[in-house]
Amino acid sequence: MLMPLALVAIVVQPTPKLNLQEYAVDAGESIVEFSVGFALSRVKGRFPDTHGAILYDAEHPERSSVSVVIETKTIDTGWPHRDEHLRTDDFFDVDKYPTITFQSRKVERRGDTWIMTGPLTMHGVTKEVSIPFHLVAPPSRNAESRWMILNAVGAARLSRKQFGILGSGTHNSWFTAARNATVADSVDVSLEIEGYLADAESQRPARVLEAAARVHNEGADALLKRVADQRGSKSDAEFAPYFTGADLVARALIADGYTADAAALARGLTGLFPQLASSYLLYGFVLATSGDTIGAARQYARARDVFRPPVVDPNVKFKQVDDSWYYADQRVRSALEWGQVRAAFGLAKVLTELYPNTARAHVTYGLARALTGDTTGARASYARALEIDPTETRAMEWMRRLGRM
Repeated sequence: MLMPLALVAIVVQPTPKLNLQEYAVDAGESIVEFSVGFALSRVKGRFPDTHGAILYDAEHPERSSVSVVIETKTIDTGWPHRDEHLRTDDFFDVDKYPTITFQSRKVERRGDTWIMTGPLTMHGVTKEVSIPFHLVAPPSRNAESRWMILNAVGAARLSRKQFGILGSGTHNSWFTAARNATVADSVDVSLEIEGYLADAESQRPARVLEAAARVHNEGADALLKRVADQRGSKSDAEFAPYFTGADLVARALIADGYTADAAALARGLTGLFPQLASSYLLYGFVLATSGDTIGAARQYARARDVFRPPVVDPNVKFKQVDDSWYYADQRVRSALEWGQVRAAFGLAKVLTELYPNTARAHVTYGLARALTGDTTGARASYARALEIDPTETRAMEWMRRLGRM
């Protein structure tokens, strides 16, 4: 019996997967510096708060792209008085223009050098600039974190006057017209950028794979007992972190095709962590990967029932992302790497409901929507992320990529 052509098309249609690797610019390991002539010397400075997203195409690097946002108020030249002056409307006017942005429009190779070209917006002025750069080495896996790391160095020369940064002494009587005349127009910018990618493989260290093998060969009960034995007199909050290791084991089982073993483990975890929404999110996700959408929906409903929004301490100066959201988000992104788009979609949608004000939750949901073919929905998700955080570079980058994934 001949198979209908429509069915043949469905059977041979490839599973959609992410063909781009999303690297986040690591502000702590990246350097954006500038140097400008002043009188008989040079003034050097940097912008410590620089963040961005790099979409890297390993097979066709020329199809890669980047969005970078620099917070102008963080300018640091090593002299607080000068920095304060540079922040005023004599120079950068950081209250009016809080960011500098760059988005590559194209990337091309010229010999041993790569050049990215695109609009640079600074001080309310947008100019097309080209930035030559070198990849220090092909992206590689960090032995300690297991994340993929990408390093690039580049440089550019800009004209401050082209961007309307003329300089004056309105807010600083010391900075006279004569001194202003000694400031060079050309500004040399140097870049040392490090990006990191916490991909699915990074979540599979040896100890996790060993535990997954034991679950597959001996069943989930032994691991569940080991986790239960850690409870002792711990409170729910103190015991909650013990969920993470078992979560990684469940993901390893899914990645290796042992969905039934992952389901047995995840089901047991809901009994050990009944107060933890993450346990039901994991179990629902595992069921979704096996095609049990009804069972998954039931677990997601249970997660909504027990979920309690994280309490944010207003006194914390350096705010961190919520761990429960982060690990669930990584679960979604792993599924997108595996081609488990429908399972990723369901969990990503729930996460935007539980964390409606987390911009990156909407970015991930947008990715899942895009891979299902819903570009309109993906655009709406990215727009929502940018509404929450206008400097969310992941949303900027993926928005530009719609229809080209």
